Amino acid sequence: MSLSIRSLQVALLGVALSCSGCLTIEEHYVFKKNGSGNMEFVVDMSALAEMMDGLSKMGGTEGSSDEGMGDMDMASSADRLREIPGISKVKLNSKKTFVQRVSFKFRDVTALNKALRILMPDSLDAEHDFFTWDGSTLVRTNNGHAMELGEDMADDDADDREQAEAFLKGMKYKYSFRFASTVADRTVAEGMSVDAPSPRELLLETDWSAIMTDPGALDLRIRLDK
Repeated sequence: MSLSIRSLQVALLGVALSCSGCLTIEEHYVFKKNGSGNMEFVVDMSALAEMMDGLSKMGGTEGSSDEGMGDMDMASSADRLREIPGISKVKLNSKKTFVQRVSFKFRDVTALNKALRILMPDSLDAEHDFFTWDGSTLVRTNNGHAMELGEDMADDDADDREQAEAFLKGMKYKYSFRFASTVADRTVAEGMSVDAPSPRELLLETDWSAIMTDPGALDLRIRLDK
């Protein structure tokens, strides 16, 4: 999925400081022992949809929130994912207003990285490897995608800095991981909350105020007990 900066500006900047939690991005992973697995990528702007519907009912806006994610081109991204060797079973679910989900199976992290470059592009358009294996440790690093989204959503006006900070705190980024082996250890950035529902699962969450402060806020290392 290519999250158009321009479309986000049009949709969000006008209501940014009055809408908490306008954006949540989720990445859900299942890794098998052979390195294959499946992934679901979720973009949730339902809070913005509710706000726009409310404004429309009061006569504050024209049109329907059903059109709100039209420029994000999820269908085009899903088509591109289907062309990647090692990516299969691509499914797009955009039935719920302002919530879009794309899921797929990946053969290995090489195929997964190619898919993530489509879903999370940045202005450098480089062939970034989001995931690598360092022995039994899964390493995640990130490009500028999330930070660039935050830069365009935040208000740089010093008078509104406190409000902008509150807005960024309301925007969430979530990971979930499930492995075939037990998680022995993990390393995450400051501000990332960690929950382990079972020995083989991790649930991670941070917000955009942390992302805008630390370029490595979404980076992590997960060591498996193999």
